[in-house]
Amino acid sequence: MINICILKRDENTEEENNNYCKAIKKYGANPILIDKNNLEELNKCSGIIITGGYNKGELDDILIKKALENNLPLLGICQGMQSMAMYNKPYKLNQVSNHHQQNKYTHKVYLTDSHLEKIVKQKIIYVNSFHHETPPTSKLFSIIGKSEDGLIEAIENKNHPFQIGVQWHPEKMIDYDIVSNKLFAAFVYETKIKKE
Repeated sequence: MINICILKRDENTEEENNNYCKAIKKYGANPILIDKNNLEELNKCSGIIITGGYNKGELDDILIKKALENNLPLLGICQGMQSMAMYNKPYKLNQVSNHHQQNKYTHKVYLTDSHLEKIVKQKIIYVNSFHHETPPTSKLFSIIGKSEDGLIEAIENKNHPFQIGVQWHPEKMIDYDIVSNKLFAAFVYETKIKKE
């Protein structure tokens, strides 16, 4: 069984945690929710998800470091992407007012040539949007997707087949969106390759 560690944030509800678990279970992986009380479980994991939330915490950096040092597949979602962008280069997030909407699709994201673009096989995708902040730049990870109004929407490690951060919430779209399904399918596939 492929184990994937999922950051369990204090502010996230059980339903929100279940959305992440459901998305990877759909592709045959076993979720392990990680918080400060069970960090030793990280040693069982072949991939890591840094979840959405409201605050970057110490665990964000611990999990990102684990993925980088062990060459593990990594998926950062919303706050998780922001934490990847800020990793080892702390700076202030910018406030945004028009990217938090309760819609199935909120805006377009324009992708550059990248691992993500190869996974979804599209240059332009439509995404949901639930964030109030955005990173002004990304240091370690390359910027590979932006919204129509120029906000960073996707980043990745160009030297790894799947260390990707996205500003939207694909786990909330898993029941109806093909791009979200391609993303999670590719993530789980890479964790299987890593384990083998």
